[in-house]
Amino acid sequence: MWAIVKDNKVVEVISSPKPVIIDEIQHPRETFISWTDEERKAIGVVPYVYEGDSVNAMFYTSSESSPVISSDKVVVTITKAAKSVSSVKTAMKEIVSSSLGRNLSETDWIVVREQDNGTAKPSDLAKWRTDLRSKAAALKTAIDSKSDVASLEAMTVLTEEMKGAGKKHSEFDDWPQNPRLIGE
Repeated sequence: MWAIVKDNKVVEVISSPKPVIIDEIQHPRETFISWTDEERKAIGVVPYVYEGDSVNAMFYTSSESSPVISSDKVVVTITKAAKSVSSVKTAMKEIVSSSLGRNLSETDWIVVREQDNGTAKPSDLAKWRTDLRSKAAALKTAIDSKSDVASLEAMTVLTEEMKGAGKKHSEFDDWPQNPRLIGE
């Protein structure tokens, strides 16, 4: 990101390369791609950077300072504050419940079939569904046992989307595997 600075004020923040007009001169988008910081600085364009703590929104709220202009860049400082323990626990337990529901839904039809026509569900699936419920209960008990946000954060109960983004995970998000899908 870059900022156009004029008279020690941020005139515009530019998030991606684009053509700009500065002092009535049209500059192409390549200004942001191939020019050096020094070349951009000469026309009043400097890097616009965020500094400070990265924030996991499940555990923290964040705030940003007003932009601070220096000769070489514009800096916005991010600070974080822990959310309340109770709100984090609620959010984490909702993730556990959602994961449980998603896993159980894979075989809900087998339970309905059993109720409709008496066809017994396979024992391996019945055990798996019981194991899922036990895992969810254990996770919720572990969540309830924590007394501060840092210990809740250390549990790293994550959604599949967070795992896909390369986030770390722990034993708390390793759900029992559907026995019908093992080996696929």
